[in-house]
Amino acid sequence: MSEKQFDAIVIGSGIGGLSCAAALAKCNYKVLVLEKNPSLGGSMAGFTEPKSGNWKWFPGIQWVCDYSSTSVDYMLLKAITGGKAEFSPLDDECQIKYFPDLDYQFSFVNDKGKMLEKLKSEFPADSKLIDLYFKYLDILEKKSGMFSLPKRFPPAIARIMFGFSKTFKMLPHMDKSVTEVVDHVLKIENKKLRAILLSFSHYFGIPLEETPFPFYAYAQNMQFNGMFYPDGGGEALVEALMGTVQLKGGESRSSSGVKRIIFEKGRATGVETEDGSTIFADKIVSSIGIKETLFRLVPEKEQPAKLAGALEKHHPVPSLLELLIGFKGDLSSFNIGRTAYKTVIGDPSTMSRNPTKKTWVCDDLTISFPSILNTDQQDPEYQTAEMHHETRYEYFKKYEGKQDSQEYMELTERITRNYLDRLEERFPGLRKHVAYTRLITPLDVKNFTHHDQGSMFGLDIQKAFNPELSPRSGMKNLFFTGEDIFAQGLTPLNGVITASVASRKNLIHRFKKEYKKTGW
Repeated sequence: MSEKQFDAIVIGSGIGGLSCAAALAKCNYKVLVLEKNPSLGGSMAGFTEPKSGNWKWFPGIQWVCDYSSTSVDYMLLKAITGGKAEFSPLDDECQIKYFPDLDYQFSFVNDKGKMLEKLKSEFPADSKLIDLYFKYLDILEKKSGMFSLPKRFPPAIARIMFGFSKTFKMLPHMDKSVTEVVDHVLKIENKKLRAILLSFSHYFGIPLEETPFPFYAYAQNMQFNGMFYPDGGGEALVEALMGTVQLKGGESRSSSGVKRIIFEKGRATGVETEDGSTIFADKIVSSIGIKETLFRLVPEKEQPAKLAGALEKHHPVPSLLELLIGFKGDLSSFNIGRTAYKTVIGDPSTMSRNPTKKTWVCDDLTISFPSILNTDQQDPEYQTAEMHHETRYEYFKKYEGKQDSQEYMELTERITRNYLDRLEERFPGLRKHVAYTRLITPLDVKNFTHHDQGSMFGLDIQKAFNPELSPRSGMKNLFFTGEDIFAQGLTPLNGVITASVASRKNLIHRFKKEYKKTGW
């Protein structure tokens, strides 16, 4: 066996992998981060227009939620980066949503208390129902630690904890979907109010009528608690996290995909990279997805049957379409705010509309302007926009390996025109400033994330209730982190939970205490 140069190897450099690496480094681990792609960061990585380099996007970060000074994510990220991660809030009107079916627009407020009062003011006849809905949200917010707590324990104990919570209904309406709560518990009949309450993230991977209310409310609380954008974009977060890793002698290697995880006598002892190198360490952590790790990197004889069975119960969260836009010229006359602009038609959570059809009408389109959201943006003459929509990989599957075909190019041009038409509708005259576009389809997402079905956010939200999907892989010295553990989106919580399990320390408590002591 080669001499061990590192205490831990982390496979994948998304927010889960880098947060875990930085948390372990804070425990004096020397960590090696391996990334298959040319750049570190996963969805935090930046994309620069290749010819001129005048525009930069961070396609995986439209914004982040609940990064106020009192949120757990903020405190953890501050602690593991030595206070270097910075975020700026969006405008007070942080989201402007338009519902064409109802010919109705509503501006979401970047403050939970103000949002409550605005809803009650807009819908006075439903004031009591709105108060009750927010009461549920408040209870769930106070007990939010219960969501992730079982993931810190072995599956057998986690199973008991989940069972106890469900039996004694520790969280409001654990046995109901979000639509059951809205339609049958609260019995909200006002179509506009119902549309507002059901218009939040559809990255759960299952229709809203199947989404457990506690997890929907968990995500809704985060959005109600404010929307932010990282100063300097995603690359600033990557730099801050890797800075902590490097302080303890750790390092990263991009364009260094892992071919297999090496096992000796039933223990994970190292990895073999795609270039044939072997690297050994005491602990191996994978953040590339549990399914991807188990069936691509782990020898079949080492794969735990319980884990394989648990994965059969889950599906990947749908993929997305995203148009990157570069503008040339002064856009100040368009009054574009530090805001997300969203159009919602019907129930987009079913992903039933096929973008490859000529008659396609996008049912859930979001427009954001990262160059305006990013306080470190330098050149006002080169602004950017991102337009994105969640969709299913299956719609694009027939074009696998045919991205150079005339049919596929015509499809992407048609979708691009569709998006630009929507942009022009929202901001008349803006289209003439468009100087660059690039459409990202689910095929591109799959090539980037290497996830089944081109998923950007791993497995469906039901994973949070599955005790087998945890940092403990069931294989000695091999741990999991990332979005398949618990939460989706740009959160360091998954990485810190895994580092806690691997180091046998309560790092969440430690880092929160450190944050409060330093006052970053």
